Formats: sequence, structure tokens, C-alpha cells
Amino acid sequence: KHPVTRWENITPSVDIHQSPFQISLFSAENGEDHARLWSQTKSIFSYGFGIVGVIALLPEDISNWDKEDIIGKWSRNVKEGPAWDRDNGVINFVGHPYFGGVYYQIARKSGYRQWDAFVYSALMSSFYWEYGIEAFAETPSIQDLVITPILGWAYGEWAFNTEMNIRENNSTIWGSSILGNTALILLDPVDS
Repeated sequence: KHPVTRWENITPSVDIHQSPFQISLFSAENGEDHARLWSQTKSIFSYGFGIVGVIALLPEDISNWDKEDIIGKWSRNVKEGPAWDRDNGVINFVGHPYFGGVYYQIARKSGYRQWDAFVYSALMSSFYWEYGIEAFAETPSIQDLVITPILGWAYGEWAFNTEMNIRENNSTIWGSSILGNTALILLDPVDS
């Protein structure tokens, strides 16, 4: 397992500030831990199959996944393009931002800055999830393509800083390692 690398603790090239929207995800030219990013990405891909299994077991009124002819539906769903989905508010405004934040933290903990982590979250939520795994069951969602990376950034940065504070406090909350470790798992289940 690769240790957490913080952007704040590396020395980026001087010209990074000349173009704040340049993307370092694919070059790691500032000391970011590209190997950790790739390792965590592979973990997410494998966990995704487990999540699909859980969602497939949920009743359709919760998952909104029509489970007939899943394989043949992917192409049709992708071609239909993004559409407004029928998910309830908890899924749209809690579940999707939470997983957007999980994606976001993978990049942040690999030493990437907020912009790169946001781009990573947007790529993962759009292509891995909406146009990837979820497209086997339903048409990609307009609101998920927007909500997941944007609110995922807000949650992800908060969770990243909260986790760093807990770790600096010997992984304890109010002196309890049980509370501390439980919070760390909830804040970022992939890294935990």
C-alpha cells in the first residue's frame, strides 16, 4: 500500500501557477504519486463489480435498474445520451456526492492538487460509472454527471482535510481509536 502524499508537502514546478488549469493526472511532473493513483484506480474498478452486485440485488424501485437484458442495454443507454433520472434525493444528493468525494480523495491522497482531483473525480464518475458500469442498467444521468464531481469535490476536500486531522491526532477522536478508525473508514472506504 502506498502512503498518502499531500500536494501541500511537495515542491511543484514553478510554472504550475502560470497555467492553473493544466492537468497533471497523466504526467505526475510535480512529484505526485502516479503509482498510488493507478493502484487505487484498479481497486475502484474491482470494487465496482461488488457494488453492481449489491445494486442488482436491490428492488427496482430503489435502484431504478431494469434487470432484463443488461448486456444489450449498454449500447442503447449510451446512445440515448444523458437523461434526467428518477433517483430520489438521498441517492442524488448524498450517495453520488459521497462517491464523487471518494474518487476525489484517491487523487488528493496521491499528491495531486484540488484541480487534478476534481478532474479525476469527473472522469471516474462520468466514464467509469455513468457511461461505464451504470450504463449496463440505465441511461446516463444528467444530474449525476454534474452533481457527482461538483458536490464530490466539496465533500472530498472536507473529508480529505478531516481525515488528515484525525491521522495527525493518532487516528483518534475524543481520545477513542474506535471512533477515529470508524470515521476514517466512513470518510474514505477505499483507502481504509
